[in-house]
Parts: sequence; C-alpha cells; structure tokens
Amino acid sequence: MNNRVLVIALLVFVLFGCGKNDKETAGNNKENQNVQVTGKEVSVEIHTSGMTCTGCEATIKTKVKKLNGIKEVTADFQTNTVKTTFDDGQTNIDAIKKAITSAGYTVESVKQ
Repeated sequence: MNNRVLVIALLVFVLFGCGKNDKETAGNNKENQNVQVTGKEVSVEIHTSGMTCTGCEATIKTKVKKLNGIKEVTADFQTNTVKTTFDDGQTNIDAIKKAITSAGYTVESVKQ
C-alpha cells in the first residue's frame, strides 16, 4: 500500500512539476513566428538555485523558449545551470533572467 501511495505521489509531482508558478510573462511569447534575426547570436550559461528535478528543468525551458529570439535552451537541475543561445537583436540576458525568476527560480550569476 505504501509503495502505491509513493508511486501516485511521484506521478503527481512529475505531471504537475514542483508547484512553481508558470504564468505566461506578458509580451514575451512567440506569437509572431515571422520575426527576422536582427542581431548576433549570443550564448550564455546562467547559474541558478531552486531546481530540484526534471520538472524544474522543463518549467525553465518552457518559460525561456517563449521569448522571441531564443535559438536553444537547456537546463540541468543537477548543476543548477541554464544554457541558452539567442539573437541579441530580439531578446537579452535581462529578459531571460526575468523569465527564470518569474518561474520561481533564483538567478545566481551569468557567464558569457
């Protein structure tokens, strides 16, 4: 019986994430897919705190991907890092940091 409760709790945790807030940030979604690349491609590594599972990784990736100009994003809860490549003519590091913090995580540092 205890194993069944544990499995159900784990499924709920994975399906619904860690309870972090995933409200869409106004004005930052990719509604216009015809936007041209206007700046240079920049890659950054952002050190965070608060990620505890793959659900946290997915939450951060979803929030960051909503920003215009994001080419690639990965998140790793084991190292608490988010790596992203973006067009600096369409978004910037501050917008990416805001997306991460609005999802309920803390940005510790940014490395370019």
